[in-house]
Amino acid sequence: MSTALEKQNLRREALARRDALGERERDAKSLRLCRALDTLGELRGARLVLCYCPHGSECDLSLLYASLRERGVTLAFPAAGADGTMEAYVPGAALIRGRFGIPEPDPARSRLVDPAELDAVLVPCAGFDGALHRLGHGGGYYDRYLPRCPRAAAILTAFEAQRLANVPHESHDVAFSLLVTEAGVFRK
Repeated sequence: MSTALEKQNLRREALARRDALGERERDAKSLRLCRALDTLGELRGARLVLCYCPHGSECDLSLLYASLRERGVTLAFPAAGADGTMEAYVPGAALIRGRFGIPEPDPARSRLVDPAELDAVLVPCAGFDGALHRLGHGGGYYDRYLPRCPRAAAILTAFEAQRLANVPHESHDVAFSLLVTEAGVFRK
């Protein structure tokens, strides 16, 4: 089986388990995840953090975002380009529906962020394994963007339901050393 097909099958499995979480359970797990993230030193000293808006059954980090804002942290959000690129923007207006149906900043009304300015990047995923290999949604947006963020802590976020035995990885897949789930903080 090809790596691409194996990833596709694993993605389907992990997303089905995440989707199977009930709304109350997902909300409770999101709350625990936010509390765990809020204790991280990587976020305690941050001034500019790239966040994400939850899509579908992804963990909702809005409580963390409120805590970061209270501490004076500037929040940026990604916008996906039609050419497979991603940029970060500090929203200057309400978020709009992006190309994948995910809320994102309107580039015409927001401030473009230099990736070198970011202190941390919160990264969603379809699945992950114990070695902190990330299985994304297949577009490669974060794999292309993260190498442009030389000083940012890349923080993988997910529910334990998304944990897989093994995620195949290739040379272009970004390696992670920090994962946060509702079960706690995991470092490599």
